[in-house]
Amino acid sequence: MSQPQHIRPDDLEWETFHDPHGRPTTPTRVLKNDGPFLIEAKFPAHFYADQHWHPYDTIYVVTTGEMRIGDEGAFRPGDIRWVKAGHTYGPEEAGAEGVQFHLFSLGGDIGLNWADLYDVPAELTERLARFQAPSGRRCIDQMPLVTPGESCPDWDAMPDEGPLIFRMALASDAHSSDVLVPFDAVWYVRSGSMEIVGEATVGEGEFYCVSPDQSYSLTAGPEGAEWLVFSSRSLQPL
Repeated sequence: MSQPQHIRPDDLEWETFHDPHGRPTTPTRVLKNDGPFLIEAKFPAHFYADQHWHPYDTIYVVTTGEMRIGDEGAFRPGDIRWVKAGHTYGPEEAGAEGVQFHLFSLGGDIGLNWADLYDVPAELTERLARFQAPSGRRCIDQMPLVTPGESCPDWDAMPDEGPLIFRMALASDAHSSDVLVPFDAVWYVRSGSMEIVGEATVGEGEFYCVSPDQSYSLTAGPEGAEWLVFSSRSLQPL
């Protein structure tokens, strides 16, 4: 179970992602190193990463620039990409201005497994065969939007086999008491700010991890607040 945790990316240092095989890597900063694992990464212009796979279901949230991924096309700010554990994809190539993105791993360490060096384990291959699509994309602005206090969307509200993601919003200076999300979740503030009363004030580009056994009292800042809610585990029924 996740513990309440306020994550301010700008307080953290960038470091070079370590690849034990010596292949070129890019700057990252580790935002959270337990379930779900969360990093921020930035690729310089035209950076190229060959085919690879991850050991856990993974979510990309693009914040600046552009990234092209194999035959999936280009991903830009406002896009979410999800990919199932063990699905081999790529190459990834940054656009002319580079790309910056958040990467969630729903289960454990991000784990970069080059396709030419590591075979996908049989149990992941078997699991992948039970889905109609191993990866997909969503537009953030098309995700369900709820006001705190309303019932949260469930899997039936999702457009595909990807993770449970929706939006919450509060108007300028609005207040909501006893806000409860019925699962471990990560909140990512896209715009404005909100005070989690007694805990923290979370601003644009920052994260807050919440637990299902705790309710929260929220007050939006003068510009209001909108944030994404991510289920912290890959619970999509098979």
